[in-house]
Amino acid sequence: MKTRMIKFVIPAMAIIFAIATSAFTAMDTSKVDDNMLITGYVPTGNPLDPCDDEQVDCAADGLFNCTISGVDYYQLNGTSCDMILKRDVQ
Repeated sequence: MKTRMIKFVIPAMAIIFAIATSAFTAMDTSKVDDNMLITGYVPTGNPLDPCDDEQVDCAADGLFNCTISGVDYYQLNGTSCDMILKRDVQ
């Protein structure tokens, strides 16, 4: 009876330990995403190709509009670029 219980408890404890360990070793993706460049879009005025893309240091939220060298950058919304990106610094 005692050996049957030990044969059940040891594998169960190993599984619980493995799950608990993996929870603490997972990478926090929010910290990785904060440091990545995202794709910003600039309206071209051309109906066939309405937006040009470029890698910029902006985000979907922030305090200021995403303006770099006098150019406003937007987020692609379907087929148009009309949602302005934001930054925390000007």
